[in-house]
Amino acid sequence: MRKADLQQRAVELIKQLSTEKLKTGIDYLSYIQDKDEWEATHELASDPEIAKSLERAEADVRSGRLKRWSDVRRDI
Repeated sequence: MRKADLQQRAVELIKQLSTEKLKTGIDYLSYIQDKDEWEATHELASDPEIAKSLERAEADVRSGRLKRWSDVRRDI
């Protein structure tokens, strides 16, 4: 089934739900979205090269080794 068809079916079902069941549905959809985001974050953080890069970036922030966005933009 196409995404547009699924979205239309979801809208039809949502219109029939009581307020309490709609709240439950929203909670579940939020959970699914959050879970996907956390899984992607965990996957990135598990990559040793990305983890080292994040550690270097955090050290740069702590030590004040930063550039203003306006300066970076001029270099592009």
